[in-house]
Amino acid sequence: MTSFKLRGTLLATASVLALTLTGTLAVAAEASAPTRVALPSPNFGPLTGTATPVAAGQNMPLRVYLAGQNPRGWAQTALAVSEPTGSAYAEYLTPAGFERHFGPTNTQISAVTTWLKSEGLTVTASNENYLAVNATVGQINAAFDTKINIYTSTVTLGGQSFSTSTFGASKGFSVPASVGSDIATVTGMPEYASENGAIQKARQAKAARATAASATASTAYQCSQYWGQHTEKIPAAYGHTTAPTQLCGYTVKQMRSAYGVSTSPYTGKGATIAVVLDGYLPSMLADANKFFAGQGVAGFASGQYSENLDESAVSTSCGGGADVPEEPLDVETAHIAAPNAKVVYFGVDCGAFQDQTQQNMLDAMTKIVDQHLADVVTESYSIDENTFSPADAEAWTLTFEQGATEGIGFNFDSGDGGDNASAGQAAAVTFPASDPWATAVGGTSLEIGANGQTAAEYGWGDNGTQVDPAGTGYTATPPGTFMQGSTGGVSTLFAQPTYQDGVVPSALATWKGSESAHRTTPDIAADAGSPWLIAYTGVASDGGYGLTDEGGTSGASPLVSGLEADAKQASGHAVGFADPALYHLESVKGSKAIRDVLPVDPKNPPMLIGAQPFFGTADNYLTTLGEDSSLVSTRGYDEVTGLGAATSELVTAFGIQWHREIEPTS
Repeated sequence: MTSFKLRGTLLATASVLALTLTGTLAVAAEASAPTRVALPSPNFGPLTGTATPVAAGQNMPLRVYLAGQNPRGWAQTALAVSEPTGSAYAEYLTPAGFERHFGPTNTQISAVTTWLKSEGLTVTASNENYLAVNATVGQINAAFDTKINIYTSTVTLGGQSFSTSTFGASKGFSVPASVGSDIATVTGMPEYASENGAIQKARQAKAARATAASATASTAYQCSQYWGQHTEKIPAAYGHTTAPTQLCGYTVKQMRSAYGVSTSPYTGKGATIAVVLDGYLPSMLADANKFFAGQGVAGFASGQYSENLDESAVSTSCGGGADVPEEPLDVETAHIAAPNAKVVYFGVDCGAFQDQTQQNMLDAMTKIVDQHLADVVTESYSIDENTFSPADAEAWTLTFEQGATEGIGFNFDSGDGGDNASAGQAAAVTFPASDPWATAVGGTSLEIGANGQTAAEYGWGDNGTQVDPAGTGYTATPPGTFMQGSTGGVSTLFAQPTYQDGVVPSALATWKGSESAHRTTPDIAADAGSPWLIAYTGVASDGGYGLTDEGGTSGASPLVSGLEADAKQASGHAVGFADPALYHLESVKGSKAIRDVLPVDPKNPPMLIGAQPFFGTADNYLTTLGEDSSLVSTRGYDEVTGLGAATSELVTAFGIQWHREIEPTS
């Protein structure tokens, strides 16, 4: 584990944390005062390979994030208002209240500004969160007592070797003790100096794709409107010679029925959901309203949908276009789950490089908490955790902690690549989903029956093989090749938060005892593997409007966010940072808010026959469900679904008195 100062890495109750701090301060008082204070490491992992100093005159803009006043009290307050068994639960601060209690003082800002200028760094922008500075590498080396090098090495992915050059600070970053308590982290050092395009593509891949050749003979299997509507003959698999056909895509009414929205009085009225993504689809509102009208339900009312765009959201670097189908998937799914909630789309510039895109995403979220523009935020752009440095992670955590004090929750897709080793990489979780102040949403495959209700639910893991040309067998023995599934696992950046202690099996959190306990993802799950219908301009072959079916954990995150918007209406207060309450539910007897997703029988797993959009263009794939790469669904917490699947009863589980109304276990 990378060691660094990260407030909230280990969440604790205020009383326990206070005792810990007392002892820490006592020891510190006896020791000699340090002359410099180490900051979170700006490096993206161990520094390996051949080191070459970066030219002193090379420009490298940085951001100096401010720690604010009473940072420990900041984290304590964020937890106190999120803990459902505490007296301060849901007693949120306003942005003005947050700034008054925890924001940086003018004295702190002045001290940091003066120090930066004394080191020759130029302050180009200043706000309550950070100071932006322009600096050369030589100035950075002197100011932060380090040496920035380029480390060149060879890595192997998917059996191929690539040369890669990464930036690294040989001594990390540190600052004089005089400003050590005023600075939380410094970001902006890029990861890659140069990198083979193939390795970038491999690192960013969400999942492997099938390489089996298309069969020369194929039966057109009729898709099913609900699970099991049509059954077709198949070559023998798992002792069966028939299988249900693939889903056509669940309708809005089916999804609302399965999650209890259609019969609930709680539909998100009074709540606001923020969707943060890169790019911009100008037809978003028109497409959504056309889609919902075609589904026979109400679209967005006047003023219910709005856009808050980065002025560069449609810049040249975004190609003047949108991130589709992601944008309509998230916006329309939020409306499916919370039909009366407001939805605000925050479109950001995708940036010339991935790290800039992520910075733009963070800026949008910081704007949301600074102005309290939403109650819950969903973002479906999580990428491998190893592409973030501890310094980067700290900057995100600052925003999440502030959001928690204000009752704003952050939900992120856990990923669609299983353990991610399937993409030719080492197993890895995704960030920001892995941040302990965020909720990581995993995936299930939801079985909706003819009556619109949930008949069964499996951990999302799709494996596929094609019917062979003769129609007598398969191109590979079932289950075939793993294609996509819920991502989960153990973080290398974050220690285990206390809300996971005693709930996440020790063998998972500690790599079977080889390390101390770490943050494990996901936290909760929703449908991802059984696709549902959405629509947008760009689907049709001529670029026009059309319907398609989508899903993945990118869809599961806005599903959960919509349910949390409904929960605000039900409880009278925003859910805020949900994890402490979600994990508390695990110990509550009689709660049905989260459905434990059990493992499938590998000798008799659920399967579907027909077209599988993730696998290829042929329509004769046999898909085996519920088997997710090396990850396994189990009774209780697991790395596929976390605590389990969200149900309709989750909506009423966040009332201030909910933990008293349900009998607790002894």
